[in-house]
Amino acid sequence: MDRMNPETISIVLRVIVCCTVFAFFVFVPLKSRFRHNNMKTGILVLLLVIITILITVFFLTPGMCFTKYNLLGCLLWILSAVLVFHLAIKGSWFELLFIVLVVLNLYVNILAIAKVIVSAAGVNSSAVENMISIVVLLLHIPLLWLLLFKMYRRVVEFNIAFYFWKFIWIIPALAYTIFYVKIVNDYWKNIDYTGTGDILFSVLWSFATYIFFLVTLQMLIQAYNGIMAREQAKMKAAQLQMEQEQYEKLLEQMESMARIRHDLKYHLLSMNGLAERNDMEGLQSYLHELAQGNLANEEPAICENHSLDVVLRHYAAKARKSGVSVKIQADIPRKVSIADIDLCIIFGNLVKNAVEACMDQESEPKSIELKAEAKNEQLVAMIQNTYDNRIKEHEGIYESTKHEGVGIGLSSVKRIVEKYEGLMKVDYSKTMFCVYIYMTGAVKEEKREGEASNTKCEKHRES
Repeated sequence: MDRMNPETISIVLRVIVCCTVFAFFVFVPLKSRFRHNNMKTGILVLLLVIITILITVFFLTPGMCFTKYNLLGCLLWILSAVLVFHLAIKGSWFELLFIVLVVLNLYVNILAIAKVIVSAAGVNSSAVENMISIVVLLLHIPLLWLLLFKMYRRVVEFNIAFYFWKFIWIIPALAYTIFYVKIVNDYWKNIDYTGTGDILFSVLWSFATYIFFLVTLQMLIQAYNGIMAREQAKMKAAQLQMEQEQYEKLLEQMESMARIRHDLKYHLLSMNGLAERNDMEGLQSYLHELAQGNLANEEPAICENHSLDVVLRHYAAKARKSGVSVKIQADIPRKVSIADIDLCIIFGNLVKNAVEACMDQESEPKSIELKAEAKNEQLVAMIQNTYDNRIKEHEGIYESTKHEGVGIGLSSVKRIVEKYEGLMKVDYSKTMFCVYIYMTGAVKEEKREGEASNTKCEKHRES
């Protein structure tokens, strides 16, 4: 037992160092999803470190009591890690399983490289092996930063429960299965001699694993960007359709005005005759009928911003046509610090969702209320609507009631709100669904693009 103590201590130190490094690269990108404050999250991380130490010592250290059950120990660690992650972080079980399996693969690959290096050097010392493991870990930090801190952080910022998580976890699971069947059996259990070829194989397998996971995360990012691009294209197409409808109404009004000008002399003669006869009651009735017939179809503008006005008038008309009571107060000037397309995506999605919820509503009354004001480069908005009590929400993520998976509308709105360093809050009761938005004109990285978009829209309107 005395002989084992130094080896056990070196293993414990290795686990602590490795867990500290991996905890930084895993939990920092996930900070926005913490269920608790930093202290409670730190306690859960410490619990996972202790579990990792115990399983490593008793299940994975040669000569210990449960070494022959090493596979059981690996499965026990995976289950424990997923449970601790679930207690600490908001996310689907499959996503948490994915990141746990990725971490497990990266960790065992580092150990495998250290193992074959020690074996090739002819050194039989756990302490030396653990020191080399830490050195290899430090050399892997740039790859950990690229994979976890940069790529996975982008996925986390989307804050959307991908449907693919149900399947994508299989990739790291298969990678670990291959590692366990091939590398563990060949290089850990039955080692006689390892040459440079075996060291090269271990290094290449480690890098190949990183590439697999990088490609997987890049695939998720591209898929999300594709979904957002399609939604933005649909919104632009819908906006063009709305503008076409408004232009058609404008043409009808212009034709009506042309007819009025054509008939103006007859109207003047009629009104002059009524005035000469001192028939004031008849003159008032004639003017009333004339005004009612030519001004009844004119729709007042909702706000000064043309692009947003088109969107709001379109959905307001659609709602009223379906028997929904609509009340809109939008004090949005012509020029704002938020790009027109972003305004249209935000309010278009929110009002569209509200209209569809009211149209699907069986009970009465049906109503939509929108209040929005843009002032001093700040936008504050509130939209609430009645609905039948059907909300599919899981840990702050709202799933669509029209199809399987996450609702794209609210996700698009939240993405743009966060782009302008704003806040979005969703609140609902049994009969009322409400969304609050606060935005500033400051954009993290895309401010110039937004300004360019506003400039283009401005030029388009002037032309």
